[in-house]
Amino acid sequence: MLKQLQEMFPQLIRATDSMLKEYNDYKWFLTNENDIIGISKTELSQREEALLNILLTPYHANEPPTSQREKLWMDVLFHQEIPQTLVDDKMERFHFVYFSFSDETVDPDGFREAIYGLFPQKTPILWENNHEGVLIIEEAENTPEEQISYTEIIEVLTTDFYMNIQLFVGPVIYEIKKAYDFYQWISKCYQLTKKLQQPVIHYYSVVPYLILHNLTEKEQQIIFDSILAKVKDDKELLKTVQVFLESNSNTTLAAKKMFMHRNSLQYRVDKFIEKTGIDVKQFDQALAVYLCLLMQNKWN
Repeated sequence: MLKQLQEMFPQLIRATDSMLKEYNDYKWFLTNENDIIGISKTELSQREEALLNILLTPYHANEPPTSQREKLWMDVLFHQEIPQTLVDDKMERFHFVYFSFSDETVDPDGFREAIYGLFPQKTPILWENNHEGVLIIEEAENTPEEQISYTEIIEVLTTDFYMNIQLFVGPVIYEIKKAYDFYQWISKCYQLTKKLQQPVIHYYSVVPYLILHNLTEKEQQIIFDSILAKVKDDKELLKTVQVFLESNSNTTLAAKKMFMHRNSLQYRVDKFIEKTGIDVKQFDQALAVYLCLLMQNKWN
C-alpha cells in the first residue's frame, strides 16, 4: 500500500519524531503496517482526504496548536525557545500533566472541549502522538492545590471517551527557563512508572521508583529542585524536617533531638508543608523528601 500511495502522492514522507512535532502543514496517517506517513495539505483535495481517512487511520501526532498560548508553549517544549511573552507574563507557577489514552483513535477536538470544561481557564494541550500528550496547567500563586481533582477528571474522561486514560501529574515549576528540562524529565518519568497501572500517578509518590534507576547528576538535581525549590535555601527548616523524618515522624522525639520545644518543631513542620505543598506526614511524600535530603547531604 505504501508504494501505491507514493505513486499517487510523490511528496509523501515517512515520519520521524521531529517531523511529527514541526511539520504542521502535513496531514499524518497510520498505515496497516504501522508506518506513519505524511502528505502535504496542499496536495490533498477534500475528496482525497476523505478517502484516506477511510483507508488509513488519521494520526494526530502534530495536532496543530489552536491558540496563541499553545504556540508559545510549543516553542518552549519542542524547540527550546522561550518567547518573550512568557517571560513578561511573570507566571507564578505551572506544572505539566502527561496524559495517555489506551486507544489510538482519540478525537483531539472532543478531548480539548472536555478539558476546557474541566479547568477554570483554557488549558494549553500539546500532542506527542495520536494518543499521548501534555496539559500545561498555569496557576496563580493563591490557587489551592486541592482545587484540581485528577481522580474526578479521570472519571469524566473515561465516561466521555469510553476508553482508559492515565495521567501523570508533574511537580510545580516556578521558573519558565526550566520548563524544557522538566518536560523532558516528566516524559521520561511517565515511561518509567506507567507500568504501575494507576489511573493517576503523582510525581511525588513515584520518586522512590525513579531513584532506583540510573540517574545522571543533572537528573538528581532536577528531582531535588522539583521537590524542594521553595525551601532549598532554608537550611534550618530542612534540618528540622530531616530529623523529624528520621525520628519516625515523632514530634516529641524530634524536638528532643533538636533541643527545642515540641510546639516550635511542629510549627516548622507545618511551615514546610505550607511552603512546598508536600505533606511529610504521609509516607510516600515523606520518602520523596527524605531521599532528596539524602542527595543534598551527599553533595555537601
